Amino acid sequence: MKKLSIYILSGTLLWYSGCTNDFEEINTNPNAPEAVSPNLLLSTVISVTSREMADFSFRRGLIVAQLSAQSIFTDFDRYNWTSENTHWNILYGALTEVELILEFSRNPETSNTSYEAMALILKSWIYSNITDSWGDVPYSQAIKGQSEGIFAPVYDEQSAIYAGILADLATADGLLAQGQTIAGGDLIYDGDLNKWRKLANSLRLRYLLRTSNRNGGTGMQQIVDNSLIFEDNGDNAIMDFEAGSRATWFPTAARRIGSFNQTVLSETIFDKLELFNDNRLAIWFLPTDNPDDDPAFFSGQASGLSENNASTYKGGTLNVSRANEVLMFDNPVGIQAMLMKYDELQFVLAEAAQRGFITGDAQTYYENGVTASHEYWNSGQDVTSYLAQPGVAYDGTMLTIMTQKWLASFLVGLEAWYDIRRIGQPSFVLPSTENVNGDKIPVRFLYPDDEQALNADNYATAVAKMSDGDDINSAGWWEQ
Repeated sequence: MKKLSIYILSGTLLWYSGCTNDFEEINTNPNAPEAVSPNLLLSTVISVTSREMADFSFRRGLIVAQLSAQSIFTDFDRYNWTSENTHWNILYGALTEVELILEFSRNPETSNTSYEAMALILKSWIYSNITDSWGDVPYSQAIKGQSEGIFAPVYDEQSAIYAGILADLATADGLLAQGQTIAGGDLIYDGDLNKWRKLANSLRLRYLLRTSNRNGGTGMQQIVDNSLIFEDNGDNAIMDFEAGSRATWFPTAARRIGSFNQTVLSETIFDKLELFNDNRLAIWFLPTDNPDDDPAFFSGQASGLSENNASTYKGGTLNVSRANEVLMFDNPVGIQAMLMKYDELQFVLAEAAQRGFITGDAQTYYENGVTASHEYWNSGQDVTSYLAQPGVAYDGTMLTIMTQKWLASFLVGLEAWYDIRRIGQPSFVLPSTENVNGDKIPVRFLYPDDEQALNADNYATAVAKMSDGDDINSAGWWEQ
């Protein structure tokens, strides 16, 4: 339909050009800008993608990583997955705005290296989420409809997409080093270019570790030694949701209370939070609603139950803890959209050090990550005592590092799911109880239905390369 509309528009313009040579002058509004400024485009991209990833993390990321469960409508918990068309469309839609920023910032008349760099960083982050969720996807020819007339883009291999992502992030760091100021639009760092550099390089470390089964962690040491990276929670890449209008709250605020309340405490995360006396339990979830229970009593639900078994688990939903309303309603602390945080970087470095990809003390990195997560959530935890507990105290195992990284990934996109697929940790996150996927945790989403209809040839070529076709169990390049 989009292709047809453009052809019709082109025909209309040709017809008018035959009627008058003054068409452009006559139809130009001198009081309206001919192009949207990059500051408005930047704020739009950040707002739209941050909100979408925060919402998708709540609805999908928490569930597949068993950081939460569903008490009704349990198909996703059970891996009865359909296409995530809306998520795909929102992310690709935002990339059209990113391309406009790049065009503006690379134009000799409007050149701005900092806007260009920010666009490259956001482009990299968005594409990583797309390819990590679907595998091979349109990349090199994507968003080329208006500029090059490409309406059926090829699907690039994930290895090539990651090469592009890592190259763009390195380029962005160099552009930001030039120090050109921007005219606003930065909803993450308010124009602090050094913090954007830290984000670019911290993302490089995230993605080099993600692809380490293929690249062996090559390049991580050089970044640690020579580049600006996150130094504390003040460098977190986060977007605040404003108080006041519901439209500016955390995206779950737009949900019906019934839809919100179906998100409950998974027994998988509850077992660890309870074992570790972890104060984040009472931040993320509520005590049960059963009036006969202790007011501070928490109880989890098995992930992936059938509709009937979920609704009657432990005698009914009153006996299972719901998601804390701090995640839905406006509050003094405020829930933020999280692109990447300092705690994650420290866990990345801990794993990299333990696996020999970088030098440095894995225990120090690990303990920094645990401390930073508790500080971010303002948990009030005595972290020294917390770190001394069995199961938390550093013991040189990947399970210990990845357990705390898993907990700290709460509401950070789909990062926990990506780690489970990449390294199989934490190993206690097993296929959900009554799953319909042959006791396997899915590794990807199905391609959107629109792609099968509107980009059929390239879709078919991509599917033919996959181990199990367009199936939720077809592993991507970095998982193999």
